[in-house]
Amino acid sequence: MQRRMRGWTWIGGPLLVVLGLLHAGGPPARAQSGPRVEARVSADSVKVGERFTLTLVVTRAAGRDATFPSVDAGSAVFGDLHAVRRGAVRTRRSSTARRVDSVAYEVTTFALDSAHVPVLPVRLASGGDTTVVGTPPRTVPVVSVVGPDAKALRTPAALIPFSRPAWAWGLLALLTAAALGGGAYGWWRWRGRDADEADAPEAASAYEAASARLGRLERRHPSGPEAAEAFYVDLTEALRVYLVRRIGVRALEQTTAEVVAALRRRPTMHEETIRRLQAVLEQADLVKFADAQPSPAESRSVLEEAQAVLDALEATRRRHDAQATDDTPSSA
Repeated sequence: MQRRMRGWTWIGGPLLVVLGLLHAGGPPARAQSGPRVEARVSADSVKVGERFTLTLVVTRAAGRDATFPSVDAGSAVFGDLHAVRRGAVRTRRSSTARRVDSVAYEVTTFALDSAHVPVLPVRLASGGDTTVVGTPPRTVPVVSVVGPDAKALRTPAALIPFSRPAWAWGLLALLTAAALGGGAYGWWRWRGRDADEADAPEAASAYEAASARLGRLERRHPSGPEAAEAFYVDLTEALRVYLVRRIGVRALEQTTAEVVAALRRRPTMHEETIRRLQAVLEQADLVKFADAQPSPAESRSVLEEAQAVLDALEATRRRHDAQATDDTPSSA
């Protein structure tokens, strides 16, 4: 009898534990975390010009809508990668309150040794509230396309020196003198132009002022966190001051989402230009508010894109002004 009771205790103990877990509803569910976004590549390493797949995956709340970068965003968003095409956005349910969105890009790169993938922004919108989340930056190794017999390659031999005729030395002296004279004349004209601009009243157009401010950023090399933040602050200020003076948008006191919404309410603004401006401002927001650290090459690419957006905005504004002038009835 005692032996039978000990056998029942040995079997019934674990059974009671299992029944207790089932009655309690299993282990407690983990609290839902915030939005997460990651970038996945289809290969550990690629060759120059080889096409591969970049997949962005975002886990978000069911009440938010995810917007991924467009395929024509350029190097300002994709860094060393060149996006060829983008697939459809796929959505699956991970729980009753969570969704997982993913989109695949066919990309290639022409970088040497490694391709840098910067912080890729994904916008999450819920009603009028928009949040920008970014992927961690990563590097994709790029293997050499030189074959295994590269060891047989040799450096070119030194050129055999030839004596120069006397007339060649005379021609070289004349060309040197002409270059020095042209440089001195150009420096004199440049100094005179700067003096005229310093004495002239503040009558330059908003476009010229913004373009000049962006041009001055070309001489800066934002390699550290503080330098990068100051670089992007000046870049966005140039664009926002232009939007205030030329377009009439209160861009200095609005967020990026509010600036984009204000521009979309203007029928003369092109959607493509607005999306390019939004990409530049969001890249700057990631540096200023999310501690993103772009390389100097990426910053130069964003600067070039900012100048291109400024040119497009000014061209649109001038066409609108010309059309308004043509539509004005002339007095008899």
